Amino acid sequence: MTSDRHHENVPTDHTGLRVLTFDQCLRRLAECPVGRIAFVLDGEIAVLPVNHTVLGLNVYFRTLGDSKIEAAVNGDRVSFEVDAYNPRAKDGWSVLVHGTAEVVSDREDLRRLEPITREPWVPADSSRMTWIRVRSTAITGRALWGDEGRRSLSASGT
Repeated sequence: MTSDRHHENVPTDHTGLRVLTFDQCLRRLAECPVGRIAFVLDGEIAVLPVNHTVLGLNVYFRTLGDSKIEAAVNGDRVSFEVDAYNPRAKDGWSVLVHGTAEVVSDREDLRRLEPITREPWVPADSSRMTWIRVRSTAITGRALWGDEGRRSLSASGT
Protein backbone atom coordinates (compact mmCIF):
# COMPACT_ATOMS: atom_id res chain seq x y z
CA MET A 1 0.00 0.00 0.00
CA THR A 2 1.26 3.48 -0.83
CA SER A 3 2.16 5.39 2.29
CA ASP A 4 2.27 9.12 2.90
CA ARG A 5 2.59 9.34 6.66
CA HIS A 6 2.97 13.10 7.12
CA HIS A 7 -0.21 14.13 8.92
CA GLU A 8 0.64 17.69 9.86
CA ASN A 9 -1.21 20.41 7.97
CA VAL A 10 -2.95 18.04 5.58
CA PRO A 11 -6.47 18.87 4.45
CA THR A 12 -9.29 16.65 5.63
CA ASP A 13 -12.89 16.35 4.58
CA HIS A 14 -15.90 16.82 6.90
CA THR A 15 -15.53 13.24 8.20
CA GLY A 16 -11.83 13.58 9.06
CA LEU A 17 -10.57 11.59 6.09
CA ARG A 18 -7.41 12.95 4.55
CA VAL A 19 -7.92 14.57 1.14
CA LEU A 20 -5.33 13.23 -1.29
CA THR A 21 -3.57 15.65 -3.62
CA PHE A 22 -4.11 15.36 -7.34
CA ASP A 23 -0.61 13.89 -7.79
CA GLN A 24 -1.20 11.34 -5.01
CA CYS A 25 -4.44 10.32 -6.72
CA LEU A 26 -2.72 9.86 -10.08
CA ARG A 27 0.12 7.85 -8.51
CA ARG A 28 -2.28 5.49 -6.73
CA LEU A 29 -4.42 5.16 -9.84
CA ALA A 30 -1.39 4.15 -11.89
CA GLU A 31 0.10 1.81 -9.25
CA CYS A 32 -3.04 -0.14 -8.42
CA PRO A 33 -3.47 -3.02 -10.91
CA VAL A 34 -7.20 -3.56 -10.42
CA GLY A 35 -10.03 -1.05 -10.38
CA ARG A 36 -13.79 -1.01 -10.74
CA ILE A 37 -15.73 0.55 -13.58
CA ALA A 38 -19.23 1.74 -12.64
CA PHE A 39 -21.88 2.43 -15.26
CA VAL A 40 -25.61 2.11 -15.83
CA LEU A 41 -26.74 -1.19 -17.35
CA ASP A 42 -30.43 -1.79 -18.04
CA GLY A 43 -31.41 0.93 -15.57
CA GLU A 44 -29.24 -0.46 -12.75
CA ILE A 45 -25.76 0.54 -11.62
CA ALA A 46 -23.18 -2.09 -12.55
CA VAL A 47 -19.74 -2.17 -10.92
CA LEU A 48 -17.23 -4.53 -12.50
CA PRO A 49 -13.55 -5.19 -11.77
CA VAL A 50 -11.04 -4.57 -14.55
CA ASN A 51 -7.30 -4.38 -14.81
CA HIS A 52 -6.35 -1.03 -16.25
CA THR A 53 -3.61 1.35 -17.22
CA VAL A 54 -3.30 5.12 -16.98
CA LEU A 55 -2.10 7.43 -19.71
CA GLY A 56 -2.12 11.11 -18.92
CA LEU A 57 -5.27 11.86 -16.95
CA ASN A 58 -7.31 9.05 -18.46
CA VAL A 59 -7.93 5.43 -17.48
CA TYR A 60 -7.86 2.67 -20.10
CA PHE A 61 -8.89 -0.98 -20.03
CA ARG A 62 -9.57 -3.76 -22.51
CA THR A 63 -12.73 -5.81 -22.54
CA LEU A 64 -14.68 -8.46 -24.37
CA GLY A 65 -17.81 -7.43 -22.44
CA ASP A 66 -20.62 -6.04 -24.52
CA SER A 67 -22.11 -3.95 -21.68
CA LYS A 68 -18.89 -1.97 -21.13
CA ILE A 69 -18.46 -1.51 -24.87
CA GLU A 70 -22.06 -0.32 -25.19
CA ALA A 71 -21.51 2.27 -22.45
CA ALA A 72 -18.41 3.49 -24.27
CA VAL A 73 -20.06 3.62 -27.70
CA ASN A 74 -22.84 5.71 -26.18
CA GLY A 75 -20.37 8.05 -24.46
CA ASP A 76 -22.03 7.31 -21.10
CA ARG A 77 -21.00 8.95 -17.84
CA VAL A 78 -19.03 6.44 -15.78
CA SER A 79 -16.99 6.26 -12.60
CA PHE A 80 -13.79 4.34 -12.00
CA GLU A 81 -12.43 3.51 -8.56
CA VAL A 82 -9.25 2.02 -7.09
CA ASP A 83 -8.55 1.40 -3.43
CA ALA A 84 -6.50 -0.44 -0.85
CA TYR A 85 -7.11 -1.24 2.79
CA ASN A 86 -4.89 -2.74 5.47
CA PRO A 87 -7.17 -4.11 8.22
CA ARG A 88 -4.29 -4.70 10.61
CA ALA A 89 -3.09 -1.08 10.45
CA LYS A 90 -6.61 0.27 9.85
CA ASP A 91 -5.18 2.33 6.99
CA GLY A 92 -6.66 2.68 3.56
CA TRP A 93 -7.31 4.93 0.63
CA SER A 94 -9.65 5.33 -2.32
CA VAL A 95 -9.37 7.24 -5.60
CA LEU A 96 -12.45 8.01 -7.67
CA VAL A 97 -12.47 9.10 -11.31
CA HIS A 98 -15.58 10.56 -12.90
CA GLY A 99 -15.74 10.83 -16.67
CA THR A 100 -17.17 9.57 -19.91
CA ALA A 101 -16.49 6.23 -21.58
CA GLU A 102 -15.42 5.96 -25.18
CA VAL A 103 -14.06 3.28 -27.46
CA VAL A 104 -10.42 3.84 -28.40
CA SER A 105 -9.98 3.38 -32.13
CA ASP A 106 -7.24 5.84 -33.07
CA ARG A 107 -4.17 3.85 -34.20
CA GLU A 108 -1.73 6.22 -32.50
CA ASP A 109 -3.57 5.88 -29.16
CA LEU A 110 -3.60 2.09 -29.52
CA ARG A 111 0.13 2.06 -30.32
CA ARG A 112 0.90 4.08 -27.16
CA LEU A 113 -1.22 1.77 -24.98
CA GLU A 114 0.25 -1.58 -26.02
CA PRO A 115 3.64 -1.29 -24.24
CA ILE A 116 2.13 -0.03 -20.95
CA THR A 117 -0.86 -2.34 -20.64
CA ARG A 118 -1.24 -5.06 -18.04
CA GLU A 119 -2.00 -8.65 -19.00
CA PRO A 120 -5.75 -9.24 -19.26
CA TRP A 121 -7.37 -11.43 -16.61
CA VAL A 122 -9.45 -13.34 -19.09
CA PRO A 123 -7.41 -15.52 -21.43
CA ALA A 124 -8.48 -14.23 -24.81
CA ASP A 125 -7.12 -13.20 -28.13
CA SER A 126 -6.18 -9.57 -27.46
CA SER A 127 -7.07 -8.70 -31.06
CA ARG A 128 -10.72 -9.44 -30.16
CA MET A 129 -10.65 -7.12 -27.16
CA THR A 130 -11.83 -3.52 -27.30
CA TRP A 131 -9.97 -0.70 -25.61
CA ILE A 132 -12.14 1.64 -23.53
CA ARG A 133 -11.02 5.07 -22.34
CA VAL A 134 -12.49 6.78 -19.29
CA ARG A 135 -11.94 10.41 -20.23
CA SER A 136 -11.67 11.96 -16.78
CA THR A 137 -13.61 15.03 -15.75
CA ALA A 138 -12.75 14.78 -12.02
CA ILE A 139 -10.23 12.80 -9.97
CA THR A 140 -10.45 12.80 -6.17
CA GLY A 141 -9.13 10.68 -3.34
CA ARG A 142 -9.37 10.11 0.39
CA ALA A 143 -7.17 8.28 2.87
CA LEU A 144 -7.81 6.75 6.27
CA TRP A 145 -4.87 7.01 8.67
CA GLY A 146 -5.50 4.19 11.08
CA ASP A 147 -5.06 4.43 14.84
CA GLU A 148 -1.87 6.52 14.76
CA GLY A 149 -3.41 9.15 12.50
CA ARG A 150 -6.65 9.33 14.48
CA ARG A 151 -4.70 9.92 17.70
CA SER A 152 -2.74 12.79 16.15
CA LEU A 153 -5.97 14.31 14.79
CA SER A 154 -7.59 14.12 18.23
CA ALA A 155 -4.57 15.71 19.88
CA SER A 156 -4.59 18.58 17.40
CA GLY A 157 -8.32 19.18 17.80
CA THR A 158 -9.06 18.57 14.12
